[in-house]
Formats: sequence, structure tokens, C-alpha cells
Amino acid sequence: MTSKVVILVDGGYFDNLNYYLRNRTGKKLSLEKLSGKIVGSDIHLRTKFYNAYPYQGDNPTQKEKENYKGAQRFFYTINRFRNHEFFNVGRVKAKPCECPHCKKEFLKPEQKGVDVGLALDLVKMARKKVADKFVLVCGDEDLTAAVEMAQEELCNVVVYYVSDREQKIYGSKKLCDVASDRVRMDLAFLESCALD
Repeated sequence: MTSKVVILVDGGYFDNLNYYLRNRTGKKLSLEKLSGKIVGSDIHLRTKFYNAYPYQGDNPTQKEKENYKGAQRFFYTINRFRNHEFFNVGRVKAKPCECPHCKKEFLKPEQKGVDVGLALDLVKMARKKVADKFVLVCGDEDLTAAVEMAQEELCNVVVYYVSDREQKIYGSKKLCDVASDRVRMDLAFLESCALD
């Protein structure tokens, strides 16, 4: 029996998956192919990609400007894929940090609020019975309560994640434990979703 599927992608986690794939194979991850692989023979209602625009200071550096323009191009491209949608949620704040080696202070961009936007959307869609199955591509434990609430509406929530201790990329065990099902994406899975 086919299911109606909505995929919810945490943009920060997608970036981590992309870095992981590039570091291991030199290839770049395709969101469109990843969606297709996850959906399989089911009905693909929508892939929703949640992310915030990159940090830009009051007087942005050339690198900050380039990162921002690159993100704009990527987010625009997502909306051109069939059944894909970019959601600008959260924000990126600059957090003061200190280099452990030279003790020099610098600002490190930190994403805030993306998981909240994703969580609220998941619960809202589950209550409206938008889909039979929701797939989360994320690794954030903060989404655990939202997954539990969605499943109280008798929806299946499946978590797709990567766990590689050596590369320091993980999926939350707690999140995986509360989900209806979980799929660990290995390197071969991600490589099959790479851009040509």
C-alpha cells in the first residue's frame, strides 16, 4: 500500500551530510535525488527544506557576502524542483568564541530557531492529516517532543540520519527511539543521491 509522504529537511543537518559526502567521496549531495530515494514508490507530496540565511555582519566581509549569495542561489533552486519548497526560518547569530590554541577571540555563526520552525510545521501538518508518513532528515534531539505529538495524531514519523563517529556526524538516539521507524543512511546511500 502506498503512503502519502512529506519530507522535512533540517538545512543545517543537510549541510553536514553534504560535507560528510564531499569529504569521503568528493561528491555533492542532491536534495532532489535524496527526496526521490526516500520516497521510493510512495506518493511524494512535498519536501520542505528549513534553513536560515547565512550570517552577515553590519559591515559584511567579502566572504560573508559570497556565502549569502550562494545560499540565495541554492534556496531559489530548491523552489524550482517539483514538490520542493524552501522555508526561511530562524536566524544566524554571531557567538563570541576563543581559539583554544592562540586565545584570539572571533565570532562564530550559530543557527537558532530552525528546529522550532520545523517542529511546529510537523505538528500542524500531523493534526491536519496532510500525509500518512512524515520523514525527518535531521539529527536534533530537540525535535523529540514534536515527533511524539505528531504520532499521537496516528501519523508515522520516520527519521533518516547518519552516524559516523570518526567524521563526527550523528543522529540523536532519543529522537530515533521515539520515531515510528529510523533509517541509517550509510555512505553508499548518500553516494546514490549525489549530483551527476
